[in-house]
Amino acid sequence: MANTFATSAAEGTSSAFQFPEIYSFPPFFSRQPNEATWREQRRQWCELILAYYKHNRLYSMSLAEAATEPPFTNRQIHRSLRVDVLRELVDELVKQGNAVWTGAKNTKDSCLIFWRKPDVWASMIHQWASERGMFNTVLTLFELTNGDDTVGQEFHNLDPTTLRRALDVLQSQGKAQLFVGTSDEDMGVKFFT
Repeated sequence: MANTFATSAAEGTSSAFQFPEIYSFPPFFSRQPNEATWREQRRQWCELILAYYKHNRLYSMSLAEAATEPPFTNRQIHRSLRVDVLRELVDELVKQGNAVWTGAKNTKDSCLIFWRKPDVWASMIHQWASERGMFNTVLTLFELTNGDDTVGQEFHNLDPTTLRRALDVLQSQGKAQLFVGTSDEDMGVKFFT
């Protein structure tokens, strides 16, 4: 199925997010009892969550807090998605590999949202290292996401936890080695071909 919505401008701009038409439809905020309808509603919500989080470069979600803010609350029509329904949507994102639950074991109160999966970030970072001739050079994780060399790269200012997951992918592929520092900012990484 085609994407039912789009952002108003290219990623990285400060323009407002453009919600899909269905966002103004009150039943969209209530879990539909018909399984086929719920499946479609769930698909549209998952697309909306990923697009919204990507547009706003958001990475983590506390469900209780998120349920009171856009995109899970539409103040114009006075509707909000219930936390238990939001939890089901995040479960679906987890199945798709676009989210992971965080926090205490067996609680589903917070999560990371991967609007771009860690293996995709890993590929982008490794390609950058290749293009810049950064193989066999140790960089701190701070330099990697906040340094002058990465300005303009999509992974510039990447969430540290998402970055670590991407680097774990590269390390498991033998394309990087992580070095422990005294803090997350001191951690280092060396890239390989």
